[in-house]
Amino acid sequence: IGTLVAAEASEAALSTTEVLMFVVQLLVAGNETTTNLIGNGMIALSRNAAQLSAVQQEPERIPALVEEILRYDAPIQILFRRATRDTELAGVRIPKDSTVLPCIGAAHRDECQFPDPDQFDIDRSNTVHLGFGFGIHFCLGASLARLEARVAFEELLGAMADFELAEPNVSYIDSFLLRGPKRLPIH
Repeated sequence: IGTLVAAEASEAALSTTEVLMFVVQLLVAGNETTTNLIGNGMIALSRNAAQLSAVQQEPERIPALVEEILRYDAPIQILFRRATRDTELAGVRIPKDSTVLPCIGAAHRDECQFPDPDQFDIDRSNTVHLGFGFGIHFCLGASLARLEARVAFEELLGAMADFELAEPNVSYIDSFLLRGPKRLPIH
């Protein structure tokens, strides 16, 4: 944030409104997404006893757990992008300046990229996912989110030898963009 504010004197500076919008995005993206990553992970583990047992027996596998959660049930399901030029994708013409909504959740279920994509598997060999975006749109907070999730799972799984969802049917937040439970009571 300091770098953004300091850059206001340069020719390529963001406006005050753009800086404020960026700060709000950082605060929301850095909180809501990590919260949903942890919640989605607890749901997946509660429904996959073998995977839960594996990470409890070998906590060093928690980073692989985090990557599989990001692929299996990513907290961000859709991105908004703008086409920078006229292009064609899979036979569909996309005019320059069109809004495009890549569906991360669908990409993560692509059988060509992920064998048995509907299976939650912390031992998956292909861990390349779009949970944090890609290229110039890669998430600024990816390292922090991974660290927060790793520490959360170390603490949660270390404190609970066994757990289950208190309510078998999870209600998710009302959003087409974000995916996570509204609340997640566990025993």
